[in-house]
Amino acid sequence: MRRQTTIGQELLWLLVFLGIFAAAAALALAYASSHQYNDRIAISLAAILAGVVTTALRAKFLGNNARRP
Repeated sequence: MRRQTTIGQELLWLLVFLGIFAAAAALALAYASSHQYNDRIAISLAAILAGVVTTALRAKFLGNNARRP
């Protein structure tokens, strides 16, 4: 049976996502503005990257803890 997460843990994961997204968006926007790319594309790519990284971190963290009773 899979272990349930608390609301506090879910809010922590949301903060992790927002932190990764803010860092990725800042880097992507700096790169996009210097090379005259569309800023909406840079933000979209930053969101996708942040989602993938957060999902991988969450799977690793919860995967290790799910095996423990």
